[in-house]
Amino acid sequence: MLLENLGNVKEELFKEFLKYLADQKSGNKELQLPVDIFNNKKLSSLEAICKYLKENENFSFYQIAEILNRDNKTAWGTYDKAKKKLSSKFVINEPKYFIPISIFKNRKLGVLELICLYLKDNYGLTYHQIAVMLNRNDRTIWSSYKKAKGKIGK
Repeated sequence: MLLENLGNVKEELFKEFLKYLADQKSGNKELQLPVDIFNNKKLSSLEAICKYLKENENFSFYQIAEILNRDNKTAWGTYDKAKKKLSSKFVINEPKYFIPISIFKNRKLGVLELICLYLKDNYGLTYHQIAVMLNRNDRTIWSSYKKAKGKIGK
């Protein structure tokens, strides 16, 4: 009986994931990450994403890997490191800025480069505003943004 229930749960999760992918392709309800998850200096940007998706959005490692265009082992390992660095779940209080999860499929740019590029180009924020938001040094933000622009050729 327990195995039957487990099979039903797996099937239901798979259906939910397929629905999510269909929504992604049709442009409906794209998952948006609150920028607040990136302001913890203990975590890398990728660790913050994996931790948020696993703990706050209840995604499986398979789903996280698919969304981020990464391997399952990478998703699990990154989450495991993040969990050891920060055991508590993210508490999000009315975030002002969001980043669409789809930008992280681009593996040509680093995660921080993608974040800086998105915040600067889509919200028109200054390097300093982004640095304060992400709890990073202004020069780190400037450098990440310039590297991203160089890589995409603009």
